[in-house]
Amino acid sequence: MNVWKYTYIKFYQFRRETLAGDYTAMLFVVELDFCVYSGIVFLIDGLTGYNLIPCYGLLYVLILLGGGFILWMIRNHSLRKNGAFERIKKEVEDEPRKFLWGTLSLLFVLFALAFVALSMYLWSQKMIPVFIPF
Repeated sequence: MNVWKYTYIKFYQFRRETLAGDYTAMLFVVELDFCVYSGIVFLIDGLTGYNLIPCYGLLYVLILLGGGFILWMIRNHSLRKNGAFERIKKEVEDEPRKFLWGTLSLLFVLFALAFVALSMYLWSQKMIPVFIPF
């Protein structure tokens, strides 16, 4: 069991009435991963002298879109292919410590959103120390 699987199934159960509930739940998990990935890209840009976003906007967009696409492919393969959805669903339903995994899942969602917000704020205020100037 891990936080991604638990979040995936619980969000699926929340969005069950839609036609593509498992795909929507997978995209929610990818969105959380993308928040963490974006925050890391903002922090790396700050640590290298704030050059990537203002000077190389197209490269920045390609890095974000490429990373998002790779995260989508990984999650799509690991959460939806070859009957993985039913296996993960059974694993979550049989989990005896639902409160623990529910708490960890909520903390992961809050961490992902807070991390990207904090990294964007620190980047915009230029408060990240420059370790590798270019």
